[in-house]
Amino acid sequence: MSFRSVFSLCSLLLLSGCGAELSSATDVSTRAQALTQEQPSNIHGLEHALPASEQTVGGGSGHQVVASIDGFFSHLQPGLVRGSVLMELDAAGDVQLALQLHDGTAWVDHSVRDLRLTQSVYGEVEATLSPHQPVRFEIRVRRQPHGEQHVRLSFARLFGAECIPDFANPGTCL
Repeated sequence: MSFRSVFSLCSLLLLSGCGAELSSATDVSTRAQALTQEQPSNIHGLEHALPASEQTVGGGSGHQVVASIDGFFSHLQPGLVRGSVLMELDAAGDVQLALQLHDGTAWVDHSVRDLRLTQSVYGEVEATLSPHQPVRFEIRVRRQPHGEQHVRLSFARLFGAECIPDFANPGTCL
């Protein structure tokens, strides 16, 4: 059985995109579980969220992905997609937020933002995407060479602007 959850939420007029999916292709024990909610089929909008969680980042080099959210941006026109997170590390460290697109064979970074954490921080990364794009929001923490770090995620979400189709002008939003 696949560990997949879908969380779609149309909220106000600030969000956009269309239906998305959160899937866990990585170790289930290192990912928070998604929330699930239905949306009306005639409104294009998305929001995927992960609930609060705590994780340990092992020692070493490079970055470790501590959370990721997969979605599909099937808006009627290009639109803004944003990944945001509220998190803290037990010690100062480097965090990378990335929006990735799938090129048919692999996930490729499209927009990356580097943050230096000294305490609790809210961070986000955004990009304008063409319609019908698989998109992933990744939260990465740089590993420390001589020890573990503890990460607390208060929330993480992937969302975009909402589109209510304008039937008087096909291919546009109200």
